[in-house]
Amino acid sequence: MGNVTDVCRRIGARIREERRRMGYTQEQLAERADLSANFIAHLERGSRKPSLDTLVVLSGLLEVPVDKFFETEPAKPQREAESPLVRRLIRLIKQAEAPRVKLLLSVMEEMEPPVRSDRPRRGRPRK
Repeated sequence: MGNVTDVCRRIGARIREERRRMGYTQEQLAERADLSANFIAHLERGSRKPSLDTLVVLSGLLEVPVDKFFETEPAKPQREAESPLVRRLIRLIKQAEAPRVKLLLSVMEEMEPPVRSDRPRRGRPRK
């Protein structure tokens, strides 16, 4: 896996990658994790060693397992369903109470375009 410096850099790169995927700034992630933005910047550069407690907190906020920070392969391309806006919407839905979720669902269903068929009609044309 390499020396400690290499491991810290790899962990930091993964933290940065996951933070960006979630649409957080360093300041937003730091606030949610009860850490300083400066510390997050140091972690992302690999110039500070994160504790296990810090990795557990960050994995929860970034919605990834802790072992994701130790992967050595490049990340797979982001799918549309994993865009920061979709992830943010999912987080908000998870935090909302049932009546609000139902309301959001009904609004989104109303926004759905009607299903249209581009197939030609069968039978005789209508008069």
